[in-house]
Amino acid sequence: PLHRAYSPSATDHFYTTSDAEINNAVTNLGYTREGDAAEVLSATASGAVPLYRAYSPGATDHFYTTNEAERDNAVNNLGYSAEGIAAYIFPSATCSSVPLYRMYSPSATDHFYTTNAAEKQNAITNLGYSDEGIAGYVNPKNGSYCDCSEYY
Repeated sequence: PLHRAYSPSATDHFYTTSDAEINNAVTNLGYTREGDAAEVLSATASGAVPLYRAYSPGATDHFYTTNEAERDNAVNNLGYSAEGIAAYIFPSATCSSVPLYRMYSPSATDHFYTTNAAEKQNAITNLGYSDEGIAGYVNPKNGSYCDCSEYY
């Protein structure tokens, strides 16, 4: 699973597949666990691409993208540090995957990702986020998807 947590004091959404990282963020860094965002791949699979993770200590923002050039621009020009690959996801829909929506709040300096279209719309309409499209495709967090075992 791709775990999700939020720090209200830092206005930062954090996503990781690591139980140790999510537990540390909640126990020591002031994050609140928000459940699992989606099911992702922990290793490469046919057709999957890396979901890169970067972090800006100045903005206290975690940023995730499948675009290596975009990650490199954030690292080279926007004050982010590369933190490796968070997971592997698909660039287009497969099986019964769902979009992983990406939003950004310039006032909070926060990137936000969700598979929930209503949550996405609320963030845009009421919370000051702008729509940045679809980061990629993942399996829904509730596990009710077709057997894509060749990918997982």
